[in-house]
Amino acid sequence: MALHTEPHPSTATTADLRRPTARDRLARRAPGGRGGGRAAKLLLSGGLAVGILAIALPKVAGAGWSQIAAVLGGLSLLQVAVLTAVWLAGLWAQTPALTAAMPGLSHRRALLLNLTGSFVSNLLPLGGAAGTVANWRMARSWGFTTAAFGRWAVITNLVDTLLKFVLPGLALVWLGVARVEVSSSVSTAAYVGLGLLTASVLAVWLVARDDRAVRWLGRCADRVVARVRFLPRAEEGYAERAASFRRESAGLVAAGWGRMVGAKLAYAALQALLLWAGLRMIGADVHPAVVAAAFAVERILTMAAITPGASGIVELGMVGVLVAFGVEPALAAAGVLLYRGFIFGAEIPVGGLSMLAWSLRRRPLPA
Repeated sequence: MALHTEPHPSTATTADLRRPTARDRLARRAPGGRGGGRAAKLLLSGGLAVGILAIALPKVAGAGWSQIAAVLGGLSLLQVAVLTAVWLAGLWAQTPALTAAMPGLSHRRALLLNLTGSFVSNLLPLGGAAGTVANWRMARSWGFTTAAFGRWAVITNLVDTLLKFVLPGLALVWLGVARVEVSSSVSTAAYVGLGLLTASVLAVWLVARDDRAVRWLGRCADRVVARVRFLPRAEEGYAERAASFRRESAGLVAAGWGRMVGAKLAYAALQALLLWAGLRMIGADVHPAVVAAAFAVERILTMAAITPGASGIVELGMVGVLVAFGVEPALAAAGVLLYRGFIFGAEIPVGGLSMLAWSLRRRPLPA
């Protein structure tokens, strides 16, 4: 992927962009941690995911691996190309949400943050934090401040999480309108999503209404920092910093909430389309409401990231939903693996190559 090299986007404010200094040396290093520990985590968690898939998936689906492989082997190159186009369209459709949360971020760089963050987080259990650090280093190398990146990370993840909680309820309503008998797994996901959505909306309301909640949290942080000397201190105090962070984040949401919500919805719709198209291409005659239910369950299960990208857990849940709704077992398993092969598997090599390209552009060749 071609990356542009302008020093600073023209639409950014000087508060959010500045020329990198010697203090940015950490941000200039290639993302990642200690190699030995990272490799051990990767092997352990990857082995767990492979074990879950290899042993449990055929039992949940009620179809052997030879049957699943035969279904996948029937795909043509043209069908794979169409699915790839839908996958890429979904990635690009999300970029307006990312650019709205960090003024001055271009769409190409937003796509790069998305891909590289997914690359890192999909390799490690609970890898979201590692992916965020990788994105922070990239944003810093482009001149964005840590505060600007922090607002971006909080806002985009909040919108994404709230959407995940909403989807099971929407799928449940769609199934009811379509008069499709609802399975217990979908009902459970809808109730869990409703509970988490209610708690999240309440928390957001407490923070968004005024500075009192964040100032209280900031004062607690100030007291802890005063007692623990090695913790970093905020010059103006964490209470004031938290209040400023809330006000600036609220301003970003007020100015760009339409783009944020619209782009996230478009991204989710294209991912669901990818799942439906893959199932149809392998011969599964499945109602779109059932696809929406499986997709909603997948969105909830991705939060249980005890394996990289919750792999293994997600596939079992999706296959279980599809089979419960009457989809032929081998087709259900093959369709889910095909879908996950794009949104999880393909993002690893594509994101890795994107990160490599960024690293090479950051480091000039020796004379």
